[in-house]
Amino acid sequence: MLNPKTRACFASLLISLPLLVAAGAREDGLEAFKSGQYELALNYWIPLAETGDREIQYNLGVMYSEGRGVEKNIQQAIPWLTQAAEQDDADAQFRLGKLYTKGDGVDKNFSIAEQWIRRAANNNHGTACYYLAQFYAHGKGLNKDPELALRWYYKGAKNNNTASQYNLGYIHEHGIGIPVDLPEAFRWYDKAAKNGAADAQANLGRLYYSGQGTTKNPVLAYVWFALASEKNISNAKKNTQFTFTKLNKTEQQQALALLEEYRKKYLK
Repeated sequence: MLNPKTRACFASLLISLPLLVAAGAREDGLEAFKSGQYELALNYWIPLAETGDREIQYNLGVMYSEGRGVEKNIQQAIPWLTQAAEQDDADAQFRLGKLYTKGDGVDKNFSIAEQWIRRAANNNHGTACYYLAQFYAHGKGLNKDPELALRWYYKGAKNNNTASQYNLGYIHEHGIGIPVDLPEAFRWYDKAAKNGAADAQANLGRLYYSGQGTTKNPVLAYVWFALASEKNISNAKKNTQFTFTKLNKTEQQQALALLEEYRKKYLK
């Protein structure tokens, strides 16, 4: 007969074993997925998902919704995503909302889409905040409301959503529903540009060249125009060439050196 101390240790071991097995299955499934053994990955993951593993439920939803290693099947993706979303997984909530917004493999339903996207946005999912802002900005599935759109763009931007940052720059530059505020436009274009948004890079170049919302700086204007031109943004190449001709030789050397540095940091 086991003494109390041994019995306690044995009970603790029994409790921890399922956790260790689950962790092992999760990792084994991930390794199988990475090596292209998708059927094996499913064999590891499906039992975990059925026991309520939120992360694995989301992974299965992604696999089926994008056809990663399995045949694309939205109808199989939705139950897994829904289970993860109901456990407050913001990525699953957003992905469900996106499916219903686009009608990808499922009937478009803006009511369901808005519910899931709003839950994800309330969980600080940056892209969900952007989608919700777009709904309000364009009256898509919701009554048009520029003030609420602006609010959600701000929340998306603060959660590092590049599209929200760009939109805030554009709204403040052109005074869409609010007074023109060029320093605020510059601030948000700068963030979006540094996140790799080519349109924001072109607009930032324009603000630097004209000295609107910031100190005039033709060297930085050239650099941002050049980065935007590499993404084929309209007029960026022409602006790059024109700006370069306005620099003296010292400024041209500075601009070319800075371009190499910025290309590594901000060309995405």
